[in-house]
Amino acid sequence: MRLLLYSRFVIAGLALLCTACTSNRFYTPNTMQIPMLTGAGEATVAGGITAGNKNTGWEVQGIYSPLPHIGLMVNHANLRYDGNANTAYSPFFTYETSAYKGHTRLTEGAVGGYWQVGPQKEYRLSLFTGFGQGRTENRYSPPPDVQSTETYNSDWRYQRWFVQPALGLKYQKFQVGTGLRFVWVNVYDGSINSRVGALETDRIVLFEASSPVFLTEMAWSVGWRLKAFVISLNSTAVVRGKNSLRDLELASNYVSLTVGLNLHEL
Repeated sequence: MRLLLYSRFVIAGLALLCTACTSNRFYTPNTMQIPMLTGAGEATVAGGITAGNKNTGWEVQGIYSPLPHIGLMVNHANLRYDGNANTAYSPFFTYETSAYKGHTRLTEGAVGGYWQVGPQKEYRLSLFTGFGQGRTENRYSPPPDVQSTETYNSDWRYQRWFVQPALGLKYQKFQVGTGLRFVWVNVYDGSINSRVGALETDRIVLFEASSPVFLTEMAWSVGWRLKAFVISLNSTAVVRGKNSLRDLELASNYVSLTVGLNLHEL
């Protein structure tokens, strides 16, 4: 019975990964880590994957409580993606489209507090604040009518600050969590090949000129615990800042499947 439930959970998770994960060449929200800490000395490490028709990625996360009610968090995300983008206007009032491949990564750390609340202290309430740095690189192919194997590159570094309140609950073999993440994304260094095309160049310049971009992200996580392991399906979506998403063509949703290990339960 447990094996059947586990198989269904994994199959459902993979199906959601393939259909619900979105990525983009400018910014993509990573998996929000929702703390489940209850005391000093507890530590959890996790690895995750995301996959879709246009993207593949992996993540590593960790959290540790050195003192009661104090937690330290670290996240690393690595995503590769591809697609087609309108890069310039043609003389006939249509768009020139170029295929692209991209690679983005982000490493961040955070510190915060956590508390057990509720009649039986079954809820995990937390508040973390953090900072991270990342880099994005996109490689565009020339338009189809240009006979060349050369690629046109754009790349930039960015910083991200965030404040994250979250709420978790453990019930028998399951655990669920939800949270908000208030994010400031700032592009501070980069280069653009002018042959990328006017439209794409304008988007990148607008992203840089609009920095820092303020976004509000919301996440949920559903996990199944097997002894010290936790298998979780996670989704993080931008719920505020849609104008920036539309103008800059930023990604708005990220879905992942993670496997965590509670080191203190070994």
